[in-house]
Amino acid sequence: MQGMINALLVHDESVPAPLVAEHLPEESEIRVAEVVDTLYPANDAVKRSDADVLVVACQEGSEAALNLIGWWRSARPGRPIVVLCLGTSNGYVEEAFNAGADDLLAMDEGPLVSDSTKQHIEFALRKALARTSTLPEQNVDYGKIICVLGPKGGIGKTVTSCNLSVALATRGIRTVLVDLDLQFGDCALSLGLTPDTTSFDLAISGGSLDAEKLDAFLLTHSSGLRVLAAPARPDQAASVSAEFIADVFGVLREQFDFVIADTPPSFTPEVITTIDASTAICMVGMLDALSLKNTRLGMETLDLMGYDPGRVRIVLNRANTSVGITRADVLSILGRNPDILVPSHRDIARSVNEGSPVVISQRRSEAARAFESLATLFGSAAESEEPNPRKGRGLIRGRN
Repeated sequence: MQGMINALLVHDESVPAPLVAEHLPEESEIRVAEVVDTLYPANDAVKRSDADVLVVACQEGSEAALNLIGWWRSARPGRPIVVLCLGTSNGYVEEAFNAGADDLLAMDEGPLVSDSTKQHIEFALRKALARTSTLPEQNVDYGKIICVLGPKGGIGKTVTSCNLSVALATRGIRTVLVDLDLQFGDCALSLGLTPDTTSFDLAISGGSLDAEKLDAFLLTHSSGLRVLAAPARPDQAASVSAEFIADVFGVLREQFDFVIADTPPSFTPEVITTIDASTAICMVGMLDALSLKNTRLGMETLDLMGYDPGRVRIVLNRANTSVGITRADVLSILGRNPDILVPSHRDIARSVNEGSPVVISQRRSEAARAFESLATLFGSAAESEEPNPRKGRGLIRGRN
């Protein structure tokens, strides 16, 4: 979503207006229509405001801010609320979301504010507005976006993404795989493809983004799967912004039945954008204590973001290894049983080295059958085709 954003900025004496102003990007299209120096909703300026978004700047634990958020949510339905919190805000985030905030970001202490913080704030404002403005479009036949997450590296996330994508494509389902590990993505290599075009090339190509243009940057796998490869070098990743990724998803959903997004092992802005746009999550873990712990933390983060747990599927790789962890231990750590168990087998490592997913190269293996079951699980799921319906929840991003 582009265009001018009219914001109502509300703060109190604990957070000076000049400090808040420093957090808004220069030369952006965010216009502070009015500044109010009290957090009480009875103020005339607050009551008469017709701003696109409410920006609340407050100290951690402010009850007045919570009251204002609740009033605005009730009095201005559909007008988003972004909270800028000064102080250690981890203990305040749940209260703010429960009151009705759409997003909460930690402020820099000042006087200097990092460019990264400014960019996160502008993106949060645009994302909040885009989310509310697209909610009514529920009758459009869009494809499903499956976000493949793995909070720890080396757990087989890319292997899962590639095999799931190929399994869907070989069934005649229009499928595209987007490699969002922008610095070190290996989806093309895992599929035996040579990426002569990548998301970096697309991002710097200039001009408008449409289906015909995007198609020219997609690789084609022998299964019929289309692939948007990650940039060839880590330094190119900065050119592929979260807003650009959101635009790409919008075009792809009109052309494909499934968009599979392979993500890096962290909640970057690009990953958050993908989670927001997704219709389901494929959470990948592995049978070891550290991976299971991180998988649990990843699920808790999704819960903090207001993501429907019924849309989350868990894949456990190397599930047949004997490492002293029982099925009961897995259930105790994760709080639920995995949906798909992928056994450990040398066929998987060999398939990666050969650039041929096991669902093709070893289609009768137990690993291939597990990934086929995952494709069936997503392909037959009677889930809404709309993005995750988050209401009044967000993900806190700390200082850089």
